[in-house]
Amino acid sequence: MMEDIYLFHGKGGSPQGSVSVLQRALEPMLPPARYFRPHLLHHDPSLPAETALAALPELKIPSGAVVIGISLGGLVAARLQETLRPDLSVVCISTPTWADGVRLERSMPARAAFYSSNDEVILGRTAEWPSLATAFDVPSLSHDTDRHVELLARLIKAYLNKEDVRLLIP
Repeated sequence: MMEDIYLFHGKGGSPQGSVSVLQRALEPMLPPARYFRPHLLHHDPSLPAETALAALPELKIPSGAVVIGISLGGLVAARLQETLRPDLSVVCISTPTWADGVRLERSMPARAAFYSSNDEVILGRTAEWPSLATAFDVPSLSHDTDRHVELLARLIKAYLNKEDVRLLIP
């Protein structure tokens, strides 16, 4: 069972936003994990994704941790995994495969993506997910992850527990 779960917020977000809602939904499903919601540099929407990515090593995330990122939080987590931290497990939620100067380049074995190719915020930036991760295009999702938090928590739990995620997709 995973011990440390890091929740990365999206661009313009904060540790008190959607990642806190997701944490509350996950806690009863994934005990006895410890949760961390760091304040990331992309809370300032004027900063490019590469600035936030460059600061991530300072978090000193322990080896083997799970990082769950919403939107841009998922992108920088996945890129960190590709470039410096292949020991991490990464779950991307409503995440584009590129933004600003950050682009995912290769598949990683411990990476999942839950997104909707109809999500207007990331429209046109999800087609590469099947070649970059264990990808789940969930048509009912929107970029408002709070609206879908119960479904997302069940999907994440199933993925992390190596269950058949597809059985849960509406």
